[in-house]
This record gives sequence, structure tokens and C-alpha cells, in this order.
Amino acid sequence: MNYEKILNLKKLENEFRDFFEQQDNVREETLKLVREIGRSAFKSVKEIHQGKIKEAEEEIENGLKILKKAKKLLSNFPEIYYAGFLHSAEKEIIEALITLYLIRDKKIPEFNKDDFDVKSFLHGLCESTGEIRRYILDKIRSGEIEEIELYLEIIDEIYYFVLEFQYTDALTRGLRRQIDYMRGIVERTRADVTSAIISFRKDEKK
Repeated sequence: MNYEKILNLKKLENEFRDFFEQQDNVREETLKLVREIGRSAFKSVKEIHQGKIKEAEEEIENGLKILKKAKKLLSNFPEIYYAGFLHSAEKEIIEALITLYLIRDKKIPEFNKDDFDVKSFLHGLCESTGEIRRYILDKIRSGEIEEIELYLEIIDEIYYFVLEFQYTDALTRGLRRQIDYMRGIVERTRADVTSAIISFRKDEKK
């Protein structure tokens, strides 16, 4: 007896295969987009530190467009959408965007829940403090210490803001680890800024 025919397994096999092939194709296409977002984020941060603000703005805009494309592509595939790699890329481009705003405008960009995931935004905000520390150190090395205290205050305020969201890691994607990372950044940066200002004041008195 042909049980395969009776049970209609061939038809089910074709339907299920089509289902998984579609998901696999969407996943592979999204991974390509995620890599593009990561490249845009990396390049834009590099350009920000090089003072190429216009180029950084264009690179971030490109990354944000690709992010929207990726989210739209995954809108009907929640298992892939929440697998983690999309939000990792989103966090990276948000980090670049926040770094741009902090250095260019000394403020944080407005949050729009239609554009960004809350958790990705918080993680990107945390990681932007590392880039601001780098910016401060570059200023110290070049002898430009006029605004380093201001930027120290900025990352200090960000740290205390993020402290308000110490919920379980299952809800925040491990935000507490980011907070610990930030604490070290703030403490080391405060020490560096204090040392630079003391040294500068000594030099002024000579």
C-alpha cells in the first residue's frame, strides 16, 4: 500500500519546503542588509572622528534607509525579526547616530518608536559613550580642552539616565552589562579629564 499517497506526504513536503525556503531566502537577504548597516555604522563613526561630518551624515542616512528596508522585509517573519542580528545592526547605526548628534549638536536625537526599537536605542546610547570618551581623549592629545568637561558631563548624564532601566536582562537584552561597561568609561574619563585640566592649569601658571 502506498502510504505516502494516502497520507498526502508529498503535498505536505512541497508546502513545508516552500515555507522554509522562503524563510531561508529572507534570512539570507536580511543578513546581507545587516552587514551593509554595520559597514555604514563603522564608516560613519570613523568619519565623525576625522571631522568629516557631512560624509558621516550621508553614511548614517544610508544605514538608516537599509535598516528600514530590512525591517520591512522581516515584518511577516517575527522569528527571524527577533533572532537578534537585526537589532544588533540597529544598535550599531543608532550608536553612530547618537555619536553624531552629541559631537555635532551636543544633544541626543529624538526617539521615535516607529523608527527604532527601545532596547536597541538604549544599547546604542550606552555604547555611544565609548565614542565620546575617544573624542575627549583626542581633544586632550591635541591640547583642546575647552569642552572636555562638558562632554564628561554629557556621558555622566547618559549613565545616570540609563541606570533608571535596570530591569531583568530577559527584558533589556543584557542592559546591565552595558551599564557596567559605561560605569568604567565614565570613571576613567573623569580621571583623564581631571588630570588634563590640572596639567593645563599648572602650565598656565608657569
